[in-house]
Amino acid sequence: MLSRLLPLLACAASAFAAIEVVKVPGAEDLHEPFSIAFDAQGDAYGVEFQPANRVFKWHGGKLEYISGVKWNSMGKAPKLPAPAKLLDLAPAVYNGMHDISIAPDGAIYLADSFQHRIVRLDPQTHVATLFAGTGKAGFGGDGGPAEQAQFNITMCGTLSPDGAFMTIADIGNHRVRRIDLKTRVVTTLAGNGKRGLPKDGDDALNAPMGDVRATCVAKDGTVYALLRGGNALVAVKDGKLNVVVNKAGKKGPATDGPAAGATMNGPKYVTMDAKGNVLILDTENHCLRLFDPLKQTIRTIIGNGKKGSAVGADWAGTQLNRPHGARIGPDGRLYVTDTENNRILVGPAP
Repeated sequence: MLSRLLPLLACAASAFAAIEVVKVPGAEDLHEPFSIAFDAQGDAYGVEFQPANRVFKWHGGKLEYISGVKWNSMGKAPKLPAPAKLLDLAPAVYNGMHDISIAPDGAIYLADSFQHRIVRLDPQTHVATLFAGTGKAGFGGDGGPAEQAQFNITMCGTLSPDGAFMTIADIGNHRVRRIDLKTRVVTTLAGNGKRGLPKDGDDALNAPMGDVRATCVAKDGTVYALLRGGNALVAVKDGKLNVVVNKAGKKGPATDGPAAGATMNGPKYVTMDAKGNVLILDTENHCLRLFDPLKQTIRTIIGNGKKGSAVGADWAGTQLNRPHGARIGPDGRLYVTDTENNRILVGPAP
């Protein structure tokens, strides 16, 4: 229930502050939280990036690590624990997880990015099984079962609103991939394997999609693909592409106004809000921005373009440090993984 999550929220500045901070006291502080998701009961789940490589759950006022072996995967020649070498998922060993999603049936899906796979966690037993990917970098397997397909760094695995399919940001292959959750068949939605910025009206399968970092799916079926290297947001609909944010693909500061001419700087994540807007984590600009598909405008919700840790009485007075994830919670509020401040921020949805 939502009441389980409420005791976890500590007021940031005062008892009247609208922005709250989720933190874990003591030695088990969150370490680079990258993504967060919620189950039907209102419990929150998230993934930590390197060097923690763990999955956590907020439940009953407590933090519980439910999967993953804590190990330092950073450095020139990291040594993976034995289970990871064999892709043995008991116990599960992850390497650089970037995303987490929860299906309507409660199944938890993890983008185990640097092992080029998607892992499924059982919501009751927390047993991990391989869902997609062979564990080796490559491209292949379209038209066949997900566990035999190859990916090249699975940065994001996003579920459609009805939970029928998953879109994967296959960043190393410069493609958006799709998995039917019922048949587990893999297809490619967009990208020809080349790095670059597509043009409006391009055929989705015959255009470059440079550095696809994240995806999200609107209720009308539009897939939004965020291009990290291209600093752009691309809409995929009916087999065609349209660059909706930053048509020039230039790196630059976060400025409000018409989305077509707006710039971004190394954006890392996208998610939908309840109104059909796209929330963009403009990571290297240390801010969260909102793209309105109807008005074709973009505005900054959190951050001032400089990294910081200030928590204000509202989002306008709050600073971020390389944020990597966000989600609208079942309570209707906005949750942001403020990654390099090692915290999760909670406040009103825009």
